[in-house]
Amino acid sequence: RYAARMAGDGVAQNVRVTIIILAWMVISISLIMYNKWLLSFAHFGFPFALTSMHQLFAAMMAHAVCGAGLQTPPKLTFDQVISLIIPISVCSALSLALSNQAMVYISVPFMQMLKAAIPTFSYVIGISVGLEMFAWRLLGVVIWIGAGVAIASFGEIDFVLHGFIIALVGLVVEAARLVLSQRLLQGQDIKFNAITGIYYQAPISFIALFVPFMAFEFHDASVVMGQIPGHLVANACIAALLNVASYMVLKETSAVTYGICGQVKDWLNILIAIPVFGTSLSPIQPIGYGLAVLGVFYYKRLRTVIAKEVADAERARTDDDEAP
Repeated sequence: RYAARMAGDGVAQNVRVTIIILAWMVISISLIMYNKWLLSFAHFGFPFALTSMHQLFAAMMAHAVCGAGLQTPPKLTFDQVISLIIPISVCSALSLALSNQAMVYISVPFMQMLKAAIPTFSYVIGISVGLEMFAWRLLGVVIWIGAGVAIASFGEIDFVLHGFIIALVGLVVEAARLVLSQRLLQGQDIKFNAITGIYYQAPISFIALFVPFMAFEFHDASVVMGQIPGHLVANACIAALLNVASYMVLKETSAVTYGICGQVKDWLNILIAIPVFGTSLSPIQPIGYGLAVLGVFYYKRLRTVIAKEVADAERARTDDDEAP
């Protein structure tokens, strides 16, 4: 009877985790489709306005959760906020705004394919700032990923050069944000999760986005915002809900599972966007994207292998030094 109850609990847990992952995927895909519709089809081509609303609602959600005692954000000094949190927040704001700006011009499937290049940019930036160790094997895989993305790009039917450039700049900024986040987590005894990180980051990102919104978009955007306020509020609520869903997935699974599910979600984004927005793909685009995705998986595996080799070599060196 005890074994049966334990088996039942295991099945219930698996079902619960599956539901959480599926809900996260649905929310994420819905937000991307909603963003594309607003930016390209509802004539709300104002990425700073849209992204600043996302950050405002995310900040309100995180502060409400922490204020209710459901999460406890780490205590940070003013210097830590200035030197660590603000650079990450500004990069996050610019990355999101540039990605949304690019979505005005390029398709959802093409944007998802370009995102596969993020590990390439992260590796190059990580080496330049001393957070990554150069390895010819990793460089080879990074070139492999870049080649896959290049093939997908060359096959894009509705290629828009300035949209492509904006997207690439946004991805480089996102890679910089990931490197800065890695530096924060590795170099400081500070523990964040998806909610407590947003507690600090989202208000700063909102300010970073609100300034250019007021400077460049307010006059024109305010007219359109008055016509679709319900859509904008609903879109921002979904963005805030996505942060909660991401936190729950990370809490219930592992970083590896999260990454694999993220790749599945990207493929679903592509497959769903094709009929929803009438997007056309050339035959070589899935081939290029498939090569890039395989490269991303191998890149992550190879990083783990190399890290273990370095740790083993360091351990062996330490043992030799301590030997009589």
